[in-house]
Amino acid sequence: MPPEPPQLVERFYELAKNGDWPAVRAGWRWSPAFARECAHHVKPSSGWGFLHQAAYAGDRAAATELLASGADAGAAGREGETPADVARRRGHAELAVLLEGAIEADNLWEPPTSADLLPSSHRWGEGRRRVATAPMVVQYAGSTVKIEPGETYWVDDLERTLVGWHGTYSPPLGMDAYPMVDTGPEVM
Repeated sequence: MPPEPPQLVERFYELAKNGDWPAVRAGWRWSPAFARECAHHVKPSSGWGFLHQAAYAGDRAAATELLASGADAGAAGREGETPADVARRRGHAELAVLLEGAIEADNLWEPPTSADLLPSSHRWGEGRRRVATAPMVVQYAGSTVKIEPGETYWVDDLERTLVGWHGTYSPPLGMDAYPMVDTGPEVM
């Protein structure tokens, strides 16, 4: 019988702690929902999550996947260290910069508190077009934005969904009702 989800998350946390990131990332590719569970997991004894472990190991790919799955770059462990602090202490300066840049100071785009939700962003200059292949529920401003398969949306460099004024995403709009991203040439 397969292990229950909390036990499976713990097993994968131990794999991450031991540096077996290829196995961990393979599990995340198998199930995006499982990746979101891992992104929200916190080890009670240390207060560290998978993102702290990725920072410790200097694994940028794992850190990026965790952020795309809703990990909180500003989460501090029991000793007060954020993932960026851990990366910097371990000599992974570029990763520390990436992690510091991923912290959302504006609560409209704060990381989701539930593994059922995807993260949103307001890094408009990074906007890249995507088409949803599955239903998506994105946290934004204390609420959610639902994106259906086949709908167009935009993401930042960390694959977080760009959400604009009043939950707009196709494209995200500013208060003036103009796109916040480059949508390409207009077709007449």
